[in-house]
Amino acid sequence: MPRLDGRTHINLTVTDLDVSTDWYCKVFEMVQVNDVTPPESGFRFRTLLHPASFASVVLGRPEHGIDGDAFSEGRVGLHHLAYHVPEREELELWVKHLDEQGVAHSGVTDSAHEAGSQIWLRDPDNIWLELYWVNRDFFADRLRRQWRAARKAGARPW
Repeated sequence: MPRLDGRTHINLTVTDLDVSTDWYCKVFEMVQVNDVTPPESGFRFRTLLHPASFASVVLGRPEHGIDGDAFSEGRVGLHHLAYHVPEREELELWVKHLDEQGVAHSGVTDSAHEAGSQIWLRDPDNIWLELYWVNRDFFADRLRRQWRAARKAGARPW
């Protein structure tokens, strides 16, 4: 099976490239590394990169205006975008940073299903974002249970 290494990017359509670029650079300390309008794409794209993790987001603006209103996770498509943090304590540092930047957020919350802890916030286009710490022990235990059940049944886990 082909491998994934966990790195990814996402393209988000935004109403104002300058406002969103400034917000993501300020809030996530990303750096703009590209600004292009590919021929016949109908979009202008800006690629923003977090220098330490290489997490990226590509912001796009249609050349002929936005079709529709603000983002809603209640419509088909994207529900939210999450960035993982390495340790739960890192979330407290994010709270302080978001407060210093004047960004509204949920504060640190714990998942009811024991999978981790998170902070919820929204970008200038109302796109729902999550800063997430994964409880690796919880998920490792769940994987072990599935592997054991598959072996017991004589099947390969995946």
